[in-house]
Amino acid sequence: MDKSQEFIFKNLLTKSFNDPKNDISEGRLTDTLLLLPTDGGSQAKITKHIERKTKISETKMKNVMNKKNATEKNYEQYKQKHYRKINRRSKDTLRDLIWKWKLSTKKAKQLCHEKGITSRDQLYDFLKENNHNLYEDLPKYDVFEPLNQKLWVGYMQDLLNIAYPVQDSTKLTLNGAQALTKLSMADYNGALLRVSKSKNTNLIGKQGVVIWDAQKSFMMITKGALVDELKIVPKKGTVFEFEIPINETEALEYSIIGDRFKYRSADRAGRKFKTRRCDDLLYYVNI
Repeated sequence: MDKSQEFIFKNLLTKSFNDPKNDISEGRLTDTLLLLPTDGGSQAKITKHIERKTKISETKMKNVMNKKNATEKNYEQYKQKHYRKINRRSKDTLRDLIWKWKLSTKKAKQLCHEKGITSRDQLYDFLKENNHNLYEDLPKYDVFEPLNQKLWVGYMQDLLNIAYPVQDSTKLTLNGAQALTKLSMADYNGALLRVSKSKNTNLIGKQGVVIWDAQKSFMMITKGALVDELKIVPKKGTVFEFEIPINETEALEYSIIGDRFKYRSADRAGRKFKTRRCDDLLYYVNI
């Protein structure tokens, strides 16, 4: 026991407060008295600091959420107010993309003619070494093919309640009328379409992945021998075919009569197709 603790033990703790000359009669003191230091209230300060920070964080989070909700609300109001302007910008962007792909495809074909390039691999290798910008601007079928294989096919199978793969196609139960109704309202962005009949004979046999289902046309990426191309196929006077696989070897085959499909995908979703006034289908009967 050091001197300070000995002084406290002999002169303070062991004396009676009423009569300091007399010792305390209670046997509540031990010879192993230790004076432990305190934290000076630091723990209470830390606790208050944490509570204050938590309140500040909650306040900041509420402010952020309020700002986010206000921003979304303002954006919706802006979109409603400036719908025509936003729509025009989207059309301008799409138009620029179409022209870029068409010009790059034309330049690539001209380059093949000048350099005597006869295969896709030769063309791509040449462009990567000498004209990388033109290579990047070319439309590429392989980029859009997963849009059909991984998204659209699965979307159609779910739409028609087809449990892929179907082991026995003869046991596939499918209501034809309901299936056609669903297909008429479906989204064909990503579909692999093939032109089976058309007033423009140059389009017959063209096949590609739809990247834009417009009101009066299908915009498709087609696979070419040298370069892939963008084709804008009008729906009027054209019959399109597509398949929905049910297993590795079999698929459901459907046809789209373009004249009856001249609506945007968003408009078809709530539209009921009727069978009256079939005079516009005489062309398909006589072809």
